[in-house]
Amino acid sequence: MLRELKNSPATYKGQQRLRRKRTALIAFVLTLVLLLLVTIGVVIYNWYAGQNAKVTVVDTPSKITNVITRPKAIAQNQAVGVYITSLTSPLVAGSNASVSIRTLPEAACSIEVLYNGTKSTDTGLAPKVADEYGYVGWSWTVEQGQPVGKWPVNITCAKNDSTGFMRGDLVVTAS
Repeated sequence: MLRELKNSPATYKGQQRLRRKRTALIAFVLTLVLLLLVTIGVVIYNWYAGQNAKVTVVDTPSKITNVITRPKAIAQNQAVGVYITSLTSPLVAGSNASVSIRTLPEAACSIEVLYNGTKSTDTGLAPKVADEYGYVGWSWTVEQGQPVGKWPVNITCAKNDSTGFMRGDLVVTAS
């Protein structure tokens, strides 16, 4: 009877499944071992190649140059234009305001901020001279207690008997 069970179809299928599982396990282990060997080989190769690498030092500096562009020459009789490039607005009283403009290079510029017809006396509103590209900027503090509203920011620039004017609006809001 034992011989009959050994040769039965159910036992044969079980043996086949067991062989397939064993074969798959062996293939998986062999793949892992092969990957481990390849990884070890790559690490050893890189280490060895790094030990025998030749380094050459070049004494000549790189040829990188900084390119500084000079502004174009402006005609002496050029009209003075004033353009506001940025103005912080709206803002609340007690905060900082700033304005940036563009005009002729090296033009003398002044700024005036009027609140309810009264000129601001903040030290940040001193006259300035535009840089070689024509940029000028001012920063000041809007005094506490200034009324809510839209107030003029008047900028005047002059160079070579020519003047330019620009007006911006500073909006002061309630906090």
